[in-house]
Amino acid sequence: MKLRPLLLALPLLASPTFALAEIDVTLDHGSVWQTKKVNVRTEGFIQIHNKGSDTDVLTGVSCSIAGDSKLVDATGKPLEGLTIPAGQTVTFSADGPHLLLRHLRYTVDYGSILPCAFTFQEAGDLLGYLNAAPAPEKK
Repeated sequence: MKLRPLLLALPLLASPTFALAEIDVTLDHGSVWQTKKVNVRTEGFIQIHNKGSDTDVLTGVSCSIAGDSKLVDATGKPLEGLTIPAGQTVTFSADGPHLLLRHLRYTVDYGSILPCAFTFQEAGDLLGYLNAAPAPEKK
């Protein structure tokens, strides 16, 4: 066993900044608009809670029902990442950041639950669930 790498890492483990880093990200209240056809698109929403002491960044999302899952802004423009400030909650909405699920493999039936993987820089991959709900009437 080589002790040199372990001895070199000890100062990092003892440093105050390392000890204070706390990542505590959770997901809840997920929803997705129901669809009546396959190979269409829909939008998904969720709340991201960062109860930790450090900011984290959502860098990607993947929902198995969709051929393409993207994080987008209110205009539908793809986002490379979304900062989740420490101690705050970010709520996805139709007039803010949300999920765009395209090329659906199945219909999204009312009451169904869709699993999606959310990838964060610090928290890693987290599983979130989107509950299907009726889509709003189009104007």
